[in-house]
Amino acid sequence: MKPQFRLKVRGRLALLLAVLVVLTGVVLLVASYLLVDANLINRLDHPTPSSFVDSHQVVRSTLSGLLLFRYGLMLAALVVIAGGVAWLVAGRMLRPLRQITETARRITGEGLHERLALGGLADELTELGDTFDAMLARLEAAFTDQQLFAANAAHELRTPLAVMRAELDLLLTGPEPSLTEVRETATRLRRTVLGSERLLERLLTLTRGMLAPGDREPVPLDQIASRGLAAVDEAACAQGLTIRPELGEACAYGDPWLLGELVSNLLDNAVKYNCPRGWIAVATHADGDRVVLDVSNSGQQIADPDLAGLLEPFRRADQPRIGNSSGLGLSIVRAVIIAHAGELRLRALADGGLAVRVRLPAAPRRPRA
Repeated sequence: MKPQFRLKVRGRLALLLAVLVVLTGVVLLVASYLLVDANLINRLDHPTPSSFVDSHQVVRSTLSGLLLFRYGLMLAALVVIAGGVAWLVAGRMLRPLRQITETARRITGEGLHERLALGGLADELTELGDTFDAMLARLEAAFTDQQLFAANAAHELRTPLAVMRAELDLLLTGPEPSLTEVRETATRLRRTVLGSERLLERLLTLTRGMLAPGDREPVPLDQIASRGLAAVDEAACAQGLTIRPELGEACAYGDPWLLGELVSNLLDNAVKYNCPRGWIAVATHADGDRVVLDVSNSGQQIADPDLAGLLEPFRRADQPRIGNSSGLGLSIVRAVIIAHAGELRLRALADGGLAVRVRLPAAPRRPRA
């Protein structure tokens, strides 16, 4: 079956403009013809001798026919001129759309830096071009972040793989190991594998999108924070840190596992990037249709321009790596908050350290019986 012929947008727009112009011309020509013909009748119908009646009728018929012929020529010329002008005007109006189409066809993953930068008067097409440019900017940023994230993730995973390979090479090429040495090697390999698993879980957390409605349930954020503090208590005591909990009732609405990861990462960061004999303050409370989690800690001075970089994967505000830290903590926090349609605010403390405020949707209140 042959595809049906369809006019393109330019053809349809040009046809519409031409039809409107021609219809307007037809109305004007018909009205003009009727007025001229009526005026001619009035002038020729004055009382005249009978000898001139026949000549008047001939003149009237001749003039009406000549007038109709010339108006027909004018109408034909109007159709041609209107069609040509409408085609040019339609092409002029749709030029930005052609530019957008050509740019979209030309752009690839390596050419996301291109922009339309449409000039001219501010109209709907210019607004469309600006929106397209803004979309390209977002895509370029996302594509760059994805490439950087993939490169950093590969770098992070390369280290444990190299450690495991070295341990296995030592077993295969070295002298016959004793049972104790084999167990020690297996223990180190297991520790490395567990660290890699934790890193992969965090990477998967970063890639999760928005939560489905079925993934949400009431989550006692204050209880999660209490359990999180108990989990980091030993590490905090080892550094002589003072913990200041103020856990008011706060029931969030979301995924319990993800919110547990959020609290765990905030508290881990508060311990890892603290100073000896420092402090950690954790508070939760309800605020209308939101619940608030505040985690602040002492630590090194952080410049305000560096705050945004802390949310990027594998960034640590110019601080060296501590232990097995992968620099994903606040990135995971941001990803979880985005998935819950929450809010995140970082604030550098004047005496050093960081204050983090998280606002999440509160669980809907059950109607009283």
